[in-house]
Amino acid sequence: MKINWKNDFTVMLLRLLVVYVAFMLGRFIFYFFNDHLIDPIHHKDIFSLLRGSLMFDTVSILYLNLPFIFLSLLPFRFREKENYQKRLFWVYMISNSLGLLVNFADVFYYPYKQSRLVLGDLFLVKEDSFSLLILDFMVDYWYGFIFYFLVLAMLCVGYRRIGYEKSILSNNRDYYVVNSAYLGVMVFLTVFLVRGASLSKASFPISMSDAFLYTSNASHTSLILSNPFCLFRTIGKSKKVPKLEYFDKSTAEAYMPTTHMPSSSGKFKIDRNTNVFIIILESFGKAHIKSLSDQFKPKQETHTPFLDSLFNEGYLFTNAHQNGYRSMDALPAIWASIPTFKEPFLSLPNSVADYHALPACMNEMGYHTAFMHGAVKESMGFVSFGKNLDIKEFQSREEYEEAKGDDDFDGKWGIWDHKFWPFVHEKINVMPKPFFTTVFTLSSHHPFSIPAELKGKFAEGTLPIHRVIKYSDYALKTFFEGIKKEPWYKNTLFVITADHASGADSPKFLKPPFDYSIPILFYHPGKNFKGTDDKIMQHIDIMPTLLGMLDYDKPYFAFGKNHFNKEEQENHFAINFSNSAFNCTTDSYYYQFNEKDILVKSDYRKDPLWKNNLLKSKTPQDKKNVLYFKAFIQQYYSHLNERNFLPQQKSRKAKEIAGRDEDIILKGQETRSLKQKLKLR
Repeated sequence: MKINWKNDFTVMLLRLLVVYVAFMLGRFIFYFFNDHLIDPIHHKDIFSLLRGSLMFDTVSILYLNLPFIFLSLLPFRFREKENYQKRLFWVYMISNSLGLLVNFADVFYYPYKQSRLVLGDLFLVKEDSFSLLILDFMVDYWYGFIFYFLVLAMLCVGYRRIGYEKSILSNNRDYYVVNSAYLGVMVFLTVFLVRGASLSKASFPISMSDAFLYTSNASHTSLILSNPFCLFRTIGKSKKVPKLEYFDKSTAEAYMPTTHMPSSSGKFKIDRNTNVFIIILESFGKAHIKSLSDQFKPKQETHTPFLDSLFNEGYLFTNAHQNGYRSMDALPAIWASIPTFKEPFLSLPNSVADYHALPACMNEMGYHTAFMHGAVKESMGFVSFGKNLDIKEFQSREEYEEAKGDDDFDGKWGIWDHKFWPFVHEKINVMPKPFFTTVFTLSSHHPFSIPAELKGKFAEGTLPIHRVIKYSDYALKTFFEGIKKEPWYKNTLFVITADHASGADSPKFLKPPFDYSIPILFYHPGKNFKGTDDKIMQHIDIMPTLLGMLDYDKPYFAFGKNHFNKEEQENHFAINFSNSAFNCTTDSYYYQFNEKDILVKSDYRKDPLWKNNLLKSKTPQDKKNVLYFKAFIQQYYSHLNERNFLPQQKSRKAKEIAGRDEDIILKGQETRSLKQKLKLR
């Protein structure tokens, strides 16, 4: 039998090789635009990163090209017909152009999230404004589409230059045997490579976390991973969440309790006639607030003059953090003390559950509960989640336009901030008192538009978002100026925060933990409630802190802690997730934790850019911290799996046992020995 080196199998492999080149070009472009967000790459890292990149690109390319591979190797002669080969070309081009499109999209989306796109990031497709936002994206990043189409042209030319020749095998039996063998070899290779180039029974299709096999640096995982892989590997993940068991259930609850008993807030108490008003400012990350960032200079214009003035009049948390990275992650954290990690909490079916969160607790204490947001009711799932939490009143774009007409729609998201705030003012005036109200602003967002009547009022900053930050700060100022004379104003505790950070013009605020840093301000104009607090505070701590201040007297469920209770502050840390690792920040150190061990430890106050990595050997405190990190993560996923977000009976005995056994664990005993001890007792 004659050997033809240009056969169906080699032609298919050569065409897949062209896809490899396209993916690698995409990776170089990704790094070119985002190198300032990724830690420096040393010579010793290059080979390992390339090896990891090839592995994950291989799996991406195989996932994308399964139809092409199968259709290229079918052991039947009709494959040789011209029409079949034309259709095969379009199968190849369409599947790979879609894969490359999501790969190129992350070149420009990555700075907002600082980790690769996953299926949960496509929540915006459900938004009414999605088509308009896509158009804005294309206009803003037109040069990205030039790169994309150039790579597609290369893909097309490469495919056609490789060409196709009919088989030299005239005997049908030989033809079927040889081509069946090609197909069998490719099936074997596909399974082998998708399993991470392993045939071990213990191996599984590789996952995103396997990027750590090729690097110990979390930011480098973004270079190794590719978007098609991340999207494919998160299909169906929203239907199930990980199950991590470091400890038995009672020990995990003892280390990191989710059921909280009423706890005192000392001098920070307020009476239950005090209104509570939560204001969530879209994209007001700490980096954009010059008085809170290291960029502040006396001659440099601030983007938030009004907010800066409030900071001097209230109680400011200067070391505050978000617990998710999208707008839709903020409300579960603030209202229900539930963070978001790998997938948006509200996108999980597990979020459809019973709650007794902050709004229900406020209802019990006689508050009228309300939520106001200038977008449509369906936006981000805010209203449906609020209803599930027992909020009584909702004011959205529909109610605004019913009362004021539709001239104030911004064309993308909803009602302009400076128009919606007076509407909020009107609604609060007629609202039963005391009230618990949350307002979520929306104008300080891409595409960074300014109302026509205010164009020219706000100067450009160093980033496109700075101009709309100034506008939203101005809108907030007009609101406060309007309510100062209202009888309810001085009897109101304002909690002002941001939903999430949103880029930065400073290297410090592009690096964890500062890339997740936000303002949190408690402002009570009727009380001498002033000061600054540099201890860890986060979104999930707002609910327990408020309940402590109001002297709530029933058990409640929360992942956060009462900031003003010293006992609860022991072993406290802020937690969020990016670049395939958990970010855990204590009052003293920042840790990157990969569900097993500490990857990075940094004295973030002295060394914000990690120029000097302090992790040489683990101290006893580090080992103790790992226990609490593990307990938190186990508790989170355990409650998600059980859809259990209600307070349970707290076990004091388990807490005592955990306290006695903590030293044993720190000395290296296995968790199973602790389980045996608990059973014996």
